[in-house]
Parts: sequence; C-alpha cells; structure tokens
Amino acid sequence: MKYIQYDRSTILTSDDVADAVIEYAAALAGGNRADAIAIPAVAEDGTMTTTKMLIGPSSEIVVADADEDELEVENGEFVARLRAAAGTFEHPETIHADTRSDLTGETPVA
Repeated sequence: MKYIQYDRSTILTSDDVADAVIEYAAALAGGNRADAIAIPAVAEDGTMTTTKMLIGPSSEIVVADADEDELEVENGEFVARLRAAAGTFEHPETIHADTRSDLTGETPVA
C-alpha cells in the first residue's frame, strides 16, 4: 500500500495505482496537459472508495509507503488505462536522473 499526498489530502491506495498515478502525472506535465482521474482508494474505515483528483503540469504529488498491506487490492484495469493514456504523449516515460543514459548512449556505471 502507498499514500498519495497531494495538496492537503492523503489518499491510501495500492502500490500499482500510486505508481501509475505519479507516472501519468509526469507524462501529463511533459505534454503540458491536465486530467481528472478517479483513483481507487481505501477510506478511513477500510472500505473501498474512489477519490477524484485533478493532475497536471503543476501537480506536486508525493508517493510514500504505507503499512496497511493487508488492504492491497488489484487494480489492473485502472493501471492499464493510465499507462495507455500516458503512452499517447511523445515522451510518456518518467525520466529518472539516476538511470538516464549520458550523451554517449552508454548506461552510467554506479
């Protein structure tokens, strides 16, 4: 389980959903676009809910690990939709400074 923190809200959701949301936010930012998404989440009482979120180029999202792994639910359809939407941008992949190849095309050695 992971927490998605955005503005003053904290959303508890599955690992795959949280990862897909932050990757989609990065793709939206690269395309200078925004989108409203309905995130499958866990409410404070432990029931499943949906939390709507507007993400775009200026979104500052933080994803952090949570302890409630017993609430982990598969959300493959949601994750697939976000990743497909991110793939519509010219550069859908998140660029990570520590894994990006240098200008020679060689992968940096740690």
